[in-house]
Amino acid sequence: MKPETDFAGRQFTGSREKQEDYYGFCPLTAETDGVDGLLLVLADGMGAYAGGSLASRVVVETFIESFCFSRGGIAERLRNSLRASERGLHEEIARQDENLKKMGSTLVGVIWTPGQLHWVSVGDSGLYLFRGGEVQRLNADHSMAPVIEALAARGEITREEAAHHPDRNALRSAIADRPLELFELRDAPFELEAGDIVLAASDGLGSLSPGALAAQLEINAAEPADQIATALLKAVEEVGKRKQDNATVAVIRNVQAAG
Repeated sequence: MKPETDFAGRQFTGSREKQEDYYGFCPLTAETDGVDGLLLVLADGMGAYAGGSLASRVVVETFIESFCFSRGGIAERLRNSLRASERGLHEEIARQDENLKKMGSTLVGVIWTPGQLHWVSVGDSGLYLFRGGEVQRLNADHSMAPVIEALAARGEITREEAAHHPDRNALRSAIADRPLELFELRDAPFELEAGDIVLAASDGLGSLSPGALAAQLEINAAEPADQIATALLKAVEEVGKRKQDNATVAVIRNVQAAG
């Protein structure tokens, strides 16, 4: 791959019986893929351990295949690949017995090119930027959490009620057995700076507070992507949450700026 970058992913099963997250990277070249850069896709499956692991794998593999064999603008290809993943999962659901009919998945699909990001996302899996010692979430959260936080901001419920609301983690959108209506597509490029760290993660990383996440990234900012990913999941494990969800992190270090 021409552009200089550094990327890696790591996973932690937590207290679950099986890993239901899935991710993949695909280096891209203009000669074969129409763009020089990197494709990252991450998904968090739902529908019991068998359904969740199958759903996340199907949507990631279908997305990568669709993007790499399509042409056009980046945003158009991201949208088309998301729809291909939706069709792929629907076809898989149709082949399964009743126990797996309700399986589904979140998805974050990211294109990194030198100094720029594009993405499409569904669900609550996050895309984050670490710059200047601070962590910023880039993509929308399609869980109920932002809706509940808005209620607290308007004074309709207390901050304490918002923090412990039973529906906080419920998803408003996912790739599943129903038509997908709510998703986010970043069609205009997001500009990166040299030294930025881009991080995609399943919600299991949420066991780290925003401050703890930023601290871990600050400590490891100069390290290779694989060490950053490993350090983050070690920190999640050290929290010792009793019902720790699967946690997956995929890291891209933006070594160079655009141009």
